[in-house]
Amino acid sequence: MAPLQIGVCTWSLAIPNLRETLDVIKNDLKLRCIHLGFMGEGSDVPLETAELVHASGLRVTATAVGFAGEDYSSIARIAETGGYVVDNDWELRRDKTLAVARVTTQLDVKYLSVHVGFVPHDPADERYTVMCDRVRAICDGIGEMGLTLVMETGQETAEQLLAFIDAVDRPNIGINFDPANMVLYGVGEPVEALDLLKDRVVHVHMKDGTWSDAPGRQWGQDVVLGTGQADIPRVVSKLKAGGYTGPLMIEREAGDQRVADIREAVALLESLGGQR
Repeated sequence: MAPLQIGVCTWSLAIPNLRETLDVIKNDLKLRCIHLGFMGEGSDVPLETAELVHASGLRVTATAVGFAGEDYSSIARIAETGGYVVDNDWELRRDKTLAVARVTTQLDVKYLSVHVGFVPHDPADERYTVMCDRVRAICDGIGEMGLTLVMETGQETAEQLLAFIDAVDRPNIGINFDPANMVLYGVGEPVEALDLLKDRVVHVHMKDGTWSDAPGRQWGQDVVLGTGQADIPRVVSKLKAGGYTGPLMIEREAGDQRVADIREAVALLESLGGQR
């Protein structure tokens, strides 16, 4: 894979059919790599997924798992419903993660990404210990398959994220750096966060956003790459300066012209040294 190869998250196209999604990515957008999402309802993972991806010829840089019941209508709601936080859904979500991990191995991919859920800010909080134990269990489960768990940035400050990863204390955990999430969740400036997180970053999303009037309480706005406040050119420059050679995976989660927005993002990333 070429250094800083440009790719796209499959869920960004908002096309329900995976075969059609892969066709648009390969033949319309002319991209060669994907972040493959398993974001649908329920815990079942389609058995034909690996076969479809192999047939497409697209390279998977990582898989991603999301869960039924996650509510992104507000920051408060996703804090209550996201990732491995929900006690009643913990075992079901663990099982879905392991099912996605099995498909990940079939695709010869080593990274599985997830929003693990909001971690309490105070390490003395008993829920902090619960979250550490659950993420350790995920790391151990997928580690037996040779995989690394990749945590998304955004729901904690860079300092809190690093402290949590150190508390989990597993060798197979890294970071998917999403600069826009830092802005959308209102937890810090992306470039400054990257200074702290760069040694743990193994995968990157290219997404942009604007700050809300009430950071941390209300969502910022997801906007076309290069038109927001995540400072994408400086982020890419800092990634390159720090020796990052992985993919730049475009993620677009808003708007009604996703393919056009992704094309604009590709053009920007090419101007910054990214390659198709």
